[in-house]
Amino acid sequence: SSLSVCAASTMGFGGGGKGAVAKRATKRPVQKTIKKESRAQEEDNTVDANFDVDETERRIGKVAYFDRRRGFGFLEVEDGLVPENKLMVHWSEITSDDRWPFLNSGMEVEYSIKKVLVRQGKAGLLRASNVSLPGGDAIALQEEVEDKREYIGGKEMRYTGSIKWYHTTQGYGFITLDKPQSGVTEVKVNREEVSGGHAIPLHSGLQVEFGLSKNKMGTIAAYQVTLPGGEMLTRETGEAREAFPGVFTGEIDWYDFRGAQGWILPDDFETLPAQVQESVTEQAQRRADRTGKETMETLHFRRLDMVDHTVKFSKGVAIKFSVYMSAKGAGAFDVQLA
Repeated sequence: SSLSVCAASTMGFGGGGKGAVAKRATKRPVQKTIKKESRAQEEDNTVDANFDVDETERRIGKVAYFDRRRGFGFLEVEDGLVPENKLMVHWSEITSDDRWPFLNSGMEVEYSIKKVLVRQGKAGLLRASNVSLPGGDAIALQEEVEDKREYIGGKEMRYTGSIKWYHTTQGYGFITLDKPQSGVTEVKVNREEVSGGHAIPLHSGLQVEFGLSKNKMGTIAAYQVTLPGGEMLTRETGEAREAFPGVFTGEIDWYDFRGAQGWILPDDFETLPAQVQESVTEQAQRRADRTGKETMETLHFRRLDMVDHTVKFSKGVAIKFSVYMSAKGAGAFDVQLA
């Protein structure tokens, strides 16, 4: 069963106190109908689940646009191949050894097309995959960008500090330096400068090592951020995660594709590890106290914790997942269609 958390002041529980109380409840009704497609979704290469595409065929296209910070963009492809001849490409599909792979607008690339099933297999999304230079060579753009920078103490100079705060979804935060440099006590760190091959969450207080660069405006920022000693960051170290064994099932309670996060309603709450149950209950209780509304006991997840980052989950879709505890509480990872 699931837990419904209610605010005492609005629901009449707890003897009139300001706190909130929790009660067991059956799973709330799930919306089974599929929402009407928005224009944005129609333009996002949504196709019928039976749409046939040769995922082994290699094609040539040109980069129309790529947002390096957000890690995705679009390729201009053959006429009639996909709606509006624009095919989405995610940074994880770029063949590259760069710290944070990206593409430049106008460059020519070679790619394949893959179909990702969504909505429990009722529809599919077309995405670019295995993106490389024509001929199959890896894409290498990072060094060219770094050679244009001005460095504090030289390109190989390293400094130490700790994460002051970091917003994973927006992709930036600040580092407090152990020793001020040029009168600066803290510097900005952008997602693409975190060494680890993924968009890594960074918890406050995490000790890190980095270089310092200066832009044309004279602003100093961190680059090539690692753990002390140069070790690559991972989600486990960046967020102080402890993963638990086991795979659980549930359904999507809510998912914001643009916000890159969502909530899962577990099928059987009591099967989750005790530490995870306690954390999820506390999180739900805080939401109930803040909003004064009934709140379900749900697990938070980020797009980065989905097996396929490009899937657009609909409410009520059946999924499976694993769970972890971190410095910020419990969450779900390896989220995928059941």
